[in-house]
Amino acid sequence: MEKTAINIIGNKQCTGCFGCYNVCPVNAIEMKYDEEGFYKPNILENCIECGKCEKVCPVIKNENSNKYIKAYGAWSNDEEILLNSSSGGIFSELALEILNEDGIVYGVSWEKGNVKHKRIEKKEDLKDLRGSKYLPSFVGNSYKEVVEDLKNNKKVLFSGTPCQIAALNKIIKSDNLITVDLICHGMPSYKSYKKYCDEEFKTPVTKVDFRNKGMGWINFSLIYYTNILKNNLHYVDKFFFGFLKDIYLNEPCYACKFKGTKNGEKREADITLADFWGVPKELFNKNGVSLVITNNEKGEEIFSKIKNKVFFKEISLETGIKGNPSFYKSCTRPKERDMFYKDFDKLSFNELSDKYFRVPSLMERKIKRILNFPIRVLRFLKRRFVKEV
Repeated sequence: MEKTAINIIGNKQCTGCFGCYNVCPVNAIEMKYDEEGFYKPNILENCIECGKCEKVCPVIKNENSNKYIKAYGAWSNDEEILLNSSSGGIFSELALEILNEDGIVYGVSWEKGNVKHKRIEKKEDLKDLRGSKYLPSFVGNSYKEVVEDLKNNKKVLFSGTPCQIAALNKIIKSDNLITVDLICHGMPSYKSYKKYCDEEFKTPVTKVDFRNKGMGWINFSLIYYTNILKNNLHYVDKFFFGFLKDIYLNEPCYACKFKGTKNGEKREADITLADFWGVPKELFNKNGVSLVITNNEKGEEIFSKIKNKVFFKEISLETGIKGNPSFYKSCTRPKERDMFYKDFDKLSFNELSDKYFRVPSLMERKIKRILNFPIRVLRFLKRRFVKEV
């Protein structure tokens, strides 16, 4: 008899990618939130110990031959797409290209207050897949559905985190499957998000626009949809601040195995997308700029198909990832993380925030900006001097 994948790697290494869930022949795996708020497999009594879950677990074994092709700064020429996307709207343009070829698109959507992967065939449904969702996604049977779509000679575009793409690639590979991964900072805890929402709003949150551009792409805000809309600028939102401080990320995110290398090799997907943080001044667009990295010829080919619908400029990989270190580097595990979870049920979210990741006040932010002003001046003069020399 074979061991199950989760018995081999243990909960702390499990990314919650749903690979095992999709290949179990007897439906003996149930995906549930663990005590920290991340999807993990629960093995049921009808497990036949066939070993199929072990074969598709990307944590146990993972390899690919992807190699960096090109990098671009880009955004959609369609104003509606651009304004309703987190960055430059390139995912939407890629999705429209596949849908125009009678293909299928998979991405992440909101459903009754939860985040899950969704399969779409119609352009009008694409709006549900736009925007960042900084929560664990319930993948469900999406990988199984991809396999069936490919058997039916459909082109498929699948978007997900690098570990999810790694799982899908272990299950099926096809010339008709195009994968898109993200430069992933790490996956925050649903349990922390739920605690924050329950205490802050008192009524159910049906969805969150994590990257609303009402105040601009750089100065984005979070909009919580409850009986009364709540709008928080990202640097004062306590849940988002805790996420950026890395306090409640999934344990394997602190040593992610699916980022690839700094020189762009071994990325999981055909195309990698991200916000182009640190974008050069000449490429800046106040409504958003996407960083696009093609990781193989398939990725370069699909991006070439949408070049007539987008603004784009080729850049060096070094320029592209300068403001995106998560491209190749995992975040550091905070030493306070263990104590945070020990206190989780004893303290309110506000108390946890004050103790472990206090949000700076407006006055503190102003003082910091004043203190940093000489540094910004020196950086400007250095760039100016170097440019002139």
